[in-house]
Amino acid sequence: MEEVVHLLGDIPLHRIRAKPAPGTATEEDLRKAGKPVCELIDGVLVEKPMGDRESLLGHYIGRKIGNHVEDNDLGVVLGEAGHIRVRPDQLRAPDATFIPWEALPNDEIPEEAYWSVTPGLIVEVLSPDNTKAEIARKLGEFFAIGCKLAWVIDPRTKTAKVYTSAKRFKELDSTGTLDGGKVLPGFKLPLADLFAATRRRKKKPR
Repeated sequence: MEEVVHLLGDIPLHRIRAKPAPGTATEEDLRKAGKPVCELIDGVLVEKPMGDRESLLGHYIGRKIGNHVEDNDLGVVLGEAGHIRVRPDQLRAPDATFIPWEALPNDEIPEEAYWSVTPGLIVEVLSPDNTKAEIARKLGEFFAIGCKLAWVIDPRTKTAKVYTSAKRFKELDSTGTLDGGKVLPGFKLPLADLFAATRRRKKKPR
């Protein structure tokens, strides 16, 4: 089991489902896994460590991306339970995923439960139980299938890392702005606006 934990990125043991036995899980097991959301990694069902704050931020950024994508007819956006097949029997679920129409056959979504498509952008909102090793592995898998951009958001430090490859990134502090660039033309989201979503807005005086 120690070797399994290490291969998964030294994640906490409590995130690994014991049934089915690690190494034997299939896509059918993933369909039946229920909540919390799991990923299928090396035949292991691994629970995503998302709390309410992370879910709120993931939903907020996904909604902002979704509005922009819909307004400009750029593609589709999946939420935290949307899985992408990065290899046979290897299913990953970013907190938000943008898929351009060009990556979807005939400009429509596939009928299968889990899609074998290349995202343009993935977003991960870090939870305390996430490890650097597991995020690095996940990014490597997505960039290996052709993903062009990844944003890793850290709510604790109010920072973000913008990846253009599995190992090339720039870090944004709380004054920075997420920019969709060529992947998501015209999209911009200041980190200050993102993190402001965690508190009530002050009413403007009349």
